[in-house]
Amino acid sequence: PAGAVVKAFDLDYAWPLHAVLTKVIIGDSPATALHKEWQQERTAFPRGAMHMRFSDNHDELRAIVRFGEHGALAASALILTMDGVPMIYNGMEVGDTAESAAPALFERLPIFWKIAERRTEFSRFYHEMIALRRAHPALRQGETEWVRNSDEARVVTYFRRTGPEEFLVAINLSNSPFEGTLEVKNGSSFLDVTPKVYASSNGDPVSHWVTLPGLKLAAWEFRIFQRTSRH
Repeated sequence: PAGAVVKAFDLDYAWPLHAVLTKVIIGDSPATALHKEWQQERTAFPRGAMHMRFSDNHDELRAIVRFGEHGALAASALILTMDGVPMIYNGMEVGDTAESAAPALFERLPIFWKIAERRTEFSRFYHEMIALRRAHPALRQGETEWVRNSDEARVVTYFRRTGPEEFLVAINLSNSPFEGTLEVKNGSSFLDVTPKVYASSNGDPVSHWVTLPGLKLAAWEFRIFQRTSRH
């Protein structure tokens, strides 16, 4: 009824979205299923409800085991750029593969921190992605608007906006390259601010202007663009 006070937990565990994300990455569902589940979530919960987003936790096999190294980072790119509050489970930040889920759930299994020496991109990814999210309210609290692209069965694209800030996120949730287009206006006004995670990308500029709507993504690649005006 009008004027009623709605009481609830501060966050809910967004299991339905996690289940859909898993199906998308292993190839059992198209990437459009993520938008559909997100919309159902918006319909089912009160406006402003907060959801805890995750791709890894103690109840299932590790994301790096289920999705592979690059797939796990693509899943985390989604979690860290979506609305809601992202959760980072112990060891994700170094690419640890220690067992999880029952029966391991009930045992003490120390994180193998030294694996960071082999998977250096994981610590770079989480350090830079968390810093980017923390620095920009649009990525933490902004509205989400899903954007159409020319291969929505494999690629998700969406805006995060608040006040003067506007970011466009594109994630290839498949093991095949993407070359296509996005439905955006004034595409030339975007600055690529994607954290440089892999050693092969270290030679690229930290940020550079891009001309959308044309876009290329390698398998499991993600890109983050900030709309801004050139000075």
